Order: sequence, then C-alpha cells, then structure tokens
Amino acid sequence: SLDGRRTMLTVDKLRAKPKGRNLPHVVLLGAGASRAAFPGGDKNGKLVPLLNDIPQILGDEWYDLIEYSKAPVGNFEKQYSWLIKQNAFQQELAAIESLIEDYFTDLDLPDHPTIYDYLVMGLRPKDVIATFNWDPFLLLSHIRNRKIKKLPEIRFLHGSVNFTTCAEHDVLGTYQEKCPHCNCLLSKPKMFFPDGEKDYAQNRFIYREWTYVTDALKQAFHLTIFGYSGPDTDYKARQLLLEGWSQTPLRDISHVEIIDVKDYKSLSDCWREYVPFAHEMILSEFWQSTIALWPRRTEQYKIAASIYGIPSEFLGPFRTESLTELQDWFMEIAEAE
Repeated sequence: SLDGRRTMLTVDKLRAKPKGRNLPHVVLLGAGASRAAFPGGDKNGKLVPLLNDIPQILGDEWYDLIEYSKAPVGNFEKQYSWLIKQNAFQQELAAIESLIEDYFTDLDLPDHPTIYDYLVMGLRPKDVIATFNWDPFLLLSHIRNRKIKKLPEIRFLHGSVNFTTCAEHDVLGTYQEKCPHCNCLLSKPKMFFPDGEKDYAQNRFIYREWTYVTDALKQAFHLTIFGYSGPDTDYKARQLLLEGWSQTPLRDISHVEIIDVKDYKSLSDCWREYVPFAHEMILSEFWQSTIALWPRRTEQYKIAASIYGIPSEFLGPFRTESLTELQDWFMEIAEAE
C-alpha cells in the first residue's frame, strides 16, 4: 500500500511479478570490472590486464619498439597514439595489435560463477550492459547463461575480441556466424582508437552501439559505472554518455552508482557532472551494489526507495560455487516476470 503508511518491499514481493515503469538500468563496464571479477587471473590463471598492464604483456616486442622509435615517456595509450601519428611504424603496430588480440582472445571464463554471471543474470531485457573492454567475458557469460532466456542487452563501446556484427543489421554474434537477415558473414568492429582521436561516430559498427546506449540513458532511472575511470582520453565518450544521461526524465531523482576501488573524493570529482544533486552511491565492491542485493529488481528497489520512501529487504546475493545452482536460482526469479 502507498496510502501514507510506511511499508516494506519484502522478499516475497520482490520475487513476484515486477510492477514498475519498465525503466532501463544502464551499466558501464571498464577494465576495473574485469580485474575485480578475476583478481587471480582467468580460468587458466592468465592476468586480466588493465590498460597500463599491456606493455608488460607485450614484453620485448613493445619495449624494443619504444626504444627504437624514441617514443616520448608516457603510458601505453599515449605512446601507441604517438606511434600511429608518425606514419612510420604501421607494420610494427599491426604486429603489436595482433599480439594484444591474441592475448585477450585466449582469456576464458572459469567453470564456477563469476561477477559477470551475476551481472548478466541480475538484470532484465529492458536493461543494458555496455562495456569498453576488449576481453571476451561479457559475451561468454551472456552465451552460457542464455537458458535464463530473459537477459539484458549487451553492447560493445570499444569493440571486443569475440564480438561480431553485421554491417547492415543490428546483430550480435561470434566468429563464423552469419547474419540471419542477409546471410552475410559477421565481422569484427575496430578495437584500437588512438588517444585524442576517439571519434567513435566515424566507425558505423561502434556508432550503432553508442546510439543504442545513449538512447537507453535518455530513459534510464539508474546508471551503474563499474571499474571505468572515464579518462581524459575518452573525452568524446564521456560527452556522449552525459548527453544521453542528462536527458532522463527522472533526472532530479535519478542515481549514479559507482563501483570502484579508488577513493571517494577522486571518484566523486571524476563523475560530478553525471551526478544530479549528489545522488551518488560509491561502493568498493560489486557485492554491495544494487544488482547484487536486488537482482532483476533494481528498478523496483530504486523506485520504492527514491519516490515513495519505502525500504526493501535484500533479495540477494545468492552466493554459490555451482553455476548450475546459480542459474536455477535466477530462473526462479525470472519465471515471475
């Protein structure tokens, strides 16, 4: 009842058919999300790298090129961008890019549940998970949990080693698959965008991904930023996201949830323009997030709390080392939808 009496959104009510405005929950994933999901490495113990770890992974191939080219001091992205602008190292950079793709392609999900499984099963088809990451984890997790049948939309804002699509149709696939509409072999979008030239709109595949996400942000009530720092080199990305998010009709009461290990002040300063009226929740780990605590019911929790002042019992997380057991638990929740 919403007749002025303080009520509680109980577990039984949360498990029932969700009632609400069907507003999307948009999640942005950066490299920090993959590092949080696999702190000890992937299925085979391979390091899941942040961008600044790339030189270490490339080893002598990279360090020799930096020394030979006399590239200026800087992080990987700045040096990579400098090399591109010289127009003298195309062959060497092609070899570097191939090594990076090979490394990320070899990464694999372990057999037990990961944060990525909780993410893709913890949201609904109205919701969107968009990633900046090259790694294959989001798509692999989406594929292995499709028995739930009601999973969120996933989008690749920076390409990915296992994401392919059709030039003419908005189709998500993997290697050797064909478009069901035109029977053309799906192709992989561009992955490498130099610092200072990240005009994603110039690539039609990536532009389509961005358009979908920014349109979802225009309707969203909740935005989760997980392990993405929004660096200065992603200025155009930040502006596109802000353009969508600032148009949400419920902006006055909308929330931004930030999951990151960085300190509160730096995160608050970084995302200040995205946070209306200090409506931010800054968390150090995924398990404190709305997706973990109210899986598949984040909208119900947020609407009840923000508009009606009604608290909610925790629906999750359901922690288990069995993927099958976790899938069964989520299917029970999804059946009510």
